[in-house]
Amino acid sequence: MSGRRNGVETKMTDIHEQVTVMIERDSVSNGDDVLAPHRVSVSVPASSTLSQVLETVRQMGYLPRIQGGCATWIVESDRPLAVMTEQSVTPMFLCPSETAFVSYYSIDGSVPIFFRYWCQVDPDRVFESLQAGRPLPDMFGRD
Repeated sequence: MSGRRNGVETKMTDIHEQVTVMIERDSVSNGDDVLAPHRVSVSVPASSTLSQVLETVRQMGYLPRIQGGCATWIVESDRPLAVMTEQSVTPMFLCPSETAFVSYYSIDGSVPIFFRYWCQVDPDRVFESLQAGRPLPDMFGRD
C-alpha cells in the first residue's frame, strides 16, 4: 500500500511506513562535477526526525571528504535547517531537530533536502550568520 503525505511519497512495508527522502548536494571540485547531479534517495521510517535523517546521510557517506578535512555544508529545504561539517558528527540545527522530518519538506516537494557546500569557511561563522539572518561569509575566505 502506498500514498502521499505532505507531498511525500510513502509506502507500507511489513511493519513500518517509510518515506523516500530525495537528497542532493553541490559539487566540491571540477572532478566531482563529472558525477553531477549528486542526487540520491534514501528510505527512512516516516516518523524519522530531522536529526535522524541527517545521521542516516552522515552514516551512508554521502558527503564527500575534501582535502584539508574541513568542509562546511548548509542543509536546506525551503529554508536553511542546519550546518554540518566534515570534522564533526553533530550538526548545528537552525530549527527543532526532533520534529518529524516530513514537516521540513520543501513546499513544492522537488528537492526536499539539499546540501550546499560552503567550502572550508568556519562553520560557527556560517551558523551565526544564518541564525541572525545576516549575509553568509564569503565562501572562498575573502573578507
